[in-house]
Amino acid sequence: MNVLFVKSEAPYHERKVTLLNGPHTVLSPVAYLSGVNIVRDACNHPVIGKYVRKVQFDELMQTLNLPIDELKKFAADVLERFDNPYVEHQVTSIMLNSFPKYQTRDLPGLKTYLERKGELPKGLVLGLAAIITYYKGGVRADGAEIIPNDAPEIMQLLKDLWATGDTRKVAEGVLAAKDLIWGEHGDLNTIPGLTDMVTDFLNSIQAKGMLETVKGIL
Repeated sequence: MNVLFVKSEAPYHERKVTLLNGPHTVLSPVAYLSGVNIVRDACNHPVIGKYVRKVQFDELMQTLNLPIDELKKFAADVLERFDNPYVEHQVTSIMLNSFPKYQTRDLPGLKTYLERKGELPKGLVLGLAAIITYYKGGVRADGAEIIPNDAPEIMQLLKDLWATGDTRKVAEGVLAAKDLIWGEHGDLNTIPGLTDMVTDFLNSIQAKGMLETVKGIL
């Protein structure tokens, strides 16, 4: 039996949320907008697979305080789980309530990474831009219609913001939604560089598509 005795389970819960749930939350909209429907296929995709590993190993892992070898082993196990050939895990099933999930699973890592590295984690920020883009609707890479599904108030906010036709206003509006989305994290426009980077990614996704935008950060 593999049993680990620890003073607190908190770091291990944080590890699970950060290295399993965190990548799930951002890979799903990136994969979906690229025309990929299954988590396993996303992890094996030549571009999205690299993106997932970048977010997991290069960004989120750097925000945790457990031994690095232990974190790498856990992350590898997570990827093996994502690659399970017997599970057809639809990315759309993960994307419901994407903003609250990002707030709890990815935003803490984004802020810690910025504190430790002095720069924003591009993979995590791109994941947020992908979530925002998903709520625009329209047509994805394979020609399939994008039909967002979420809480009515979230849907209305994004509909109104995208109706402005201004990606800067879209970014600012989402990041400012502290009561509806971000809670105790407050107005995310106060995070240095975040509004600019989200806007740049939104523009890139609109102009070049999701996959080409992902390639630009790998």
